[in-house]
Amino acid sequence: MISSHTKILIVGGGIHGMTIAVSYLEQGGALDDLMMIDANESPLSNWKTQTGRISMSHLRSTRVHHLSSNPHALKQFAANYDYGSHHFKDTFGRPSLALFNDHCDQMIDDWQLTSRFIGNAPVERVSRLDDVYIIETKNRRITADVVIVATGQSNVVRLPEWAGLPGCRHIFSADEPLEQEEVTIVGGGITALHYALARHHKGHRVTLVTKRPLEVSQFDADRSFMGPKGLRAFHQLDDDWVGKRSFVKAERRPGTSPNDLVLKVKRLIRQGLIDHVIGEAVRRDDQLFVDGRALPSSEIVCCTGIRPLDVNQSFLRPLLEQLDLPLTPCGTPVLDETLAWTDHFYMTGAYADLIVGPFARAIYGGQEAARRIIPQLFSAQKYA
Repeated sequence: MISSHTKILIVGGGIHGMTIAVSYLEQGGALDDLMMIDANESPLSNWKTQTGRISMSHLRSTRVHHLSSNPHALKQFAANYDYGSHHFKDTFGRPSLALFNDHCDQMIDDWQLTSRFIGNAPVERVSRLDDVYIIETKNRRITADVVIVATGQSNVVRLPEWAGLPGCRHIFSADEPLEQEEVTIVGGGITALHYALARHHKGHRVTLVTKRPLEVSQFDADRSFMGPKGLRAFHQLDDDWVGKRSFVKAERRPGTSPNDLVLKVKRLIRQGLIDHVIGEAVRRDDQLFVDGRALPSSEIVCCTGIRPLDVNQSFLRPLLEQLDLPLTPCGTPVLDETLAWTDHFYMTGAYADLIVGPFARAIYGGQEAARRIIPQLFSAQKYA
């Protein structure tokens, strides 16, 4: 068993975890006080795997949403390294995946974050002893003064009831996909549309199944929810957790995609190069049907979303039970405005939905988490 201690431990090496780490260092934090741990091999590994699998061309977020606390950092990086204008899409400047990833890699290298990163180490349990937290993996025991859980979307995938069909998988399943010449893709959101284009470009015959006609939305929700004015009604709900959950659910726009992506897919549908079927998919024996029409079922890929890990089924359960920590009626941690669940224990992403609002899970949500959490870290250090 390897034992170590750190002042600040970030659980999660994805976008949110790296955003908090970079922002902390940019604002004067010490690298030696920081440690990150992740189930994957390297920083942003899961992000790069998932976006690469669907051949994402451009992000849905804007040019000011990235790892740095400097809103202009990505644009400055693009100018310094002569990235062409095609790396920014539409009036919002949605960056290309290549540009965004290159900028992330530069930030991670500049701040030497790999030297403080522990990979291939899924956390199994968290508990508390006196004034420190104990984080345990299969072969490590880390004590930390402060813990920030930035695990993002989990590997718990959403699947339809009929998903037990042979040849059916989720787009983000861990197994390496075995692609066939004919594929049925289920889902109408940005993941499904990117993946449909990717498979078409490989010369495969694509059937796209959506519950309703393709819908356009440039972002996951209305952009106003990235600012205090748009969130006024949300914040007025105070600790009405059920009301806040309903608000977030109503304002998020799953099953939608930016206009340029929808237009590309619609063009291929009109040309007969992608078969678009609208309706509810059902299973009969080993065949998938929509309104009585049999669909190609030898390879079915579900682009039906992922969900956060239930606290009661996660590494957080020992801490929850030990400290009798509060949960909302929705089963999520009761966080304060600094995103603290208890003393010196913070959470971001989906766990922060009811504080940050509809964009809590987005790249913006990582930046907002950093703005709320990092001042508390410096305050605690000053007090100490």
